[in-house]
Amino acid sequence: MLGYPAPVDADQIKAAFEGLGKGEFEPFLEHLAEDVVFEFPGKRFGARVEGKRRVGIFLKRNQRMFDGGLAFTVHWAARAGDRAIAQWTNAGTTRQGVEYANRGVTLFRLEGEHVVEIQDYLDTETLSETWPA
Repeated sequence: MLGYPAPVDADQIKAAFEGLGKGEFEPFLEHLAEDVVFEFPGKRFGARVEGKRRVGIFLKRNQRMFDGGLAFTVHWAARAGDRAIAQWTNAGTTRQGVEYANRGVTLFRLEGEHVVEIQDYLDTETLSETWPA
């Protein structure tokens, strides 16, 4: 197995977020189920993204909106049964020069070693006020 393992414990969850913040998508994506569902909150940017390929495009597109990417810091993470969770903050500067920072929680549902569902919960007002168009 190359890269980061599926986010099944606290250290692995942290590594996955750090990798995404560095633009290292493939090691994380290889552990998603083909039919993974990612729910991202909000009216303006909210989406229900279905399928590994589409989730990858969504994550890459979001990172490209920031000069140098959007960096994540995981403050707490755990797993219980088929669920894993991470509490995080993120920060970055949009390509338009606007400072962005948010905090939230991401919930993963796993089947075996594959992530089948991802749900993000974050401050959608901050998102809509500062997230690039």
